[in-house]
Amino acid sequence: AAQRISLDVWEDGKRTLNPMAGWSWSDIIAYADAKGVPVNEGHNFAYRAQAPIEATKRHLPNLPWEKVPLGKPFWQCTEKELKGDPAAPITYVFKSFGDIHTTVPVEPHESERAG
Repeated sequence: AAQRISLDVWEDGKRTLNPMAGWSWSDIIAYADAKGVPVNEGHNFAYRAQAPIEATKRHLPNLPWEKVPLGKPFWQCTEKELKGDPAAPITYVFKSFGDIHTTVPVEPHESERAG
């Protein structure tokens, strides 16, 4: 499937307004934290795995990872809180601020489009 690499603020053909089109990930989480914006509970979990799981398979049930409650959005966590002790080799999180049912977890340094 084709992926967008840019997003216009106004998409005339779809008559769609994308007011955050020019925002970076850092802009979004800084605003959410500063304004106390409620975020999807899915952001409060880490998925720790011993080996990489292909992005195209991360939606499947019974994956070889451990879902760990963080108690806060993952971006507010230290690396040790995300990875655990001892540190998991691979850690995934949900980054999408949209519908997490249409995305899969990605590594914290990856774009949500990586999944």
